[in-house]
Amino acid sequence: MAVDIPNDGISLRFKYGPQTVFLFVDCDASFDSISAQLLEVLRERYPRGLLKGQPSSPDTTPVPPAGEDCIVVYGLPRNPRDLRAGWKALNADGENPTTLRLKQNSVLAFALQTADEPSPEFRVEIPAFEDED
Repeated sequence: MAVDIPNDGISLRFKYGPQTVFLFVDCDASFDSISAQLLEVLRERYPRGLLKGQPSSPDTTPVPPAGEDCIVVYGLPRNPRDLRAGWKALNADGENPTTLRLKQNSVLAFALQTADEPSPEFRVEIPAFEDED
């Protein structure tokens, strides 16, 4: 059976630590609804929390359960061609992918912020391929 995929959406890549979450979102959806969708996926996919670093490290960031106050904060790459250049905070209040001019497969860093926490930092690990000797 064929699946109908609407033409009014784009795929976005959300990065935290070594994880990348691909979401297909409506171009006119608010970032509040995108955040709710992202949190739902994170709760299902990462019930033990998001890795902060290498998979060999047990250090994780817990994903808040449904109903708990949590704000998803987003960052854009300083240089879209070099994600190692860092991230700049994105004010997504009242915005959507169209108003922010996001394109297919745009990359966004995200952080989870609870009410008692100051602005979180964007923890993103970019894979590196080392040359063989």
